[in-house]
Amino acid sequence: MEQKLKTSEIISFSLGYMGLTLAGLFASYLSFYWTDIAIIPLAAVASIQLISRLLDGVTDIIIGFLVDKTKTKHGKARPWLLRMVIPAVLSVIGLFSMSADWSTGFKVAYAFILYNCVAFFLQTAITIPMQTLSSLMTKVAKERLKLNMTAQAFGSAMSTLGQLVVVSGIALFGGGAGGYLKFFGLTAIIAGALFMVAFKGTTEHVQAVTNKLEKMSVGEGFKLLFSNKYWVWVTLLQVTSWFFPAFMAINIYYMIWIYGDPSLMGPFMSLIFFAMFIAVLVLGPLSMKIGKGATATLGMILQVIGGLLPLFGATLPILMASAVFRGSGPAAMLGTRLAFTADVVEYGEWKTGRRTEGLIFSGTSMGQKIGMGLGGALVAVFLDIGGYVGGAATQTPAALNAIVFTFTWASALASGLAVICLAMLSRMNKMMPQILADLEERRLAAEAAAPAEETTEE
Repeated sequence: MEQKLKTSEIISFSLGYMGLTLAGLFASYLSFYWTDIAIIPLAAVASIQLISRLLDGVTDIIIGFLVDKTKTKHGKARPWLLRMVIPAVLSVIGLFSMSADWSTGFKVAYAFILYNCVAFFLQTAITIPMQTLSSLMTKVAKERLKLNMTAQAFGSAMSTLGQLVVVSGIALFGGGAGGYLKFFGLTAIIAGALFMVAFKGTTEHVQAVTNKLEKMSVGEGFKLLFSNKYWVWVTLLQVTSWFFPAFMAINIYYMIWIYGDPSLMGPFMSLIFFAMFIAVLVLGPLSMKIGKGATATLGMILQVIGGLLPLFGATLPILMASAVFRGSGPAAMLGTRLAFTADVVEYGEWKTGRRTEGLIFSGTSMGQKIGMGLGGALVAVFLDIGGYVGGAATQTPAALNAIVFTFTWASALASGLAVICLAMLSRMNKMMPQILADLEERRLAAEAAAPAEETTEE
């Protein structure tokens, strides 16, 4: 019988998960830092984010392979937290160590290199092992649920509190380039300490078994992924649903240029994550009654409402109501995305006879990275089309319209694309009872045939 997880292990893992959230606070402020503090051209910002995320998506799958093949006294996933913590922290610090006095070419090259360092060391080489660690700590379904729900609560709490103090924290450290460096450097160091708590306080109780991935090349893995049509759709769901957090980069521009009060960025972002936390508690039980597809579609509808509400006026009540809807919508996707991905694993085994959880989950993580990169690039493209000038005292009406469009319509349209992906995945959902029955029949047949094969070999 599997050992129950100790409370200390659950808390240690959750603190590590909270570290991921803390270290990632910079994401919603990086575009503004580049365009208005470091003064990098918008076209370059768009190119950096898009190209980097595409590269990062590929490294997700490679790291997934490497984690599967890791064998040390600390296990498979935990060693990666130890190995990558220092380069992850240093890369975040380096990302905000730019000077506006550097030449444009040097700034663009520096931003590209350091952004990719952060993407690799923090958002891939630590994030994927942290996600994998949850499956290696216990096989018991209830224990895994408790572990992940606790970690999600810790992460949501950090998002809510962290976003509340970012703007004031940067100002406290002097504002400008120095304020960004000191604030996000400090959050990176604290996050690194939390990763070490997760490393020290957890144990991989699940014993390794023979894994066919050890004999599979990267090329074979990619071929398996792309032959699974529902993996393609669930990956596109990741791309479209992750446009929303990428589009959050426009929020600081909206608060400054449309609402005229940058200090509202903290309360607005915190309300989004608080609403997300509450919605998770409500939508979780609801999904058991109406199904994951209907729950996810409901979430996207809420997100559309949140995106379009500010078109009715830039008043404080409307702005905060928009934050509530914007936070409630993504909450519906938190668990359903993973549930759909798990179904894709079963479909892949049913279709090909090979079960590849690690590849499929790291592959959908690639979709997340592409969505974040493409979404971030689109923010820069829309601003560039509108003629936005970083660091300027005023902006043209076209630039202001570009900010409003990105803040409202762009987010709503992305949610509409996600609904199309959900509609396609609903076809697989209808097949799942038969798929699971067929897989169970195959397993029973294989178990019945095993003794006969052993006797023949003797």
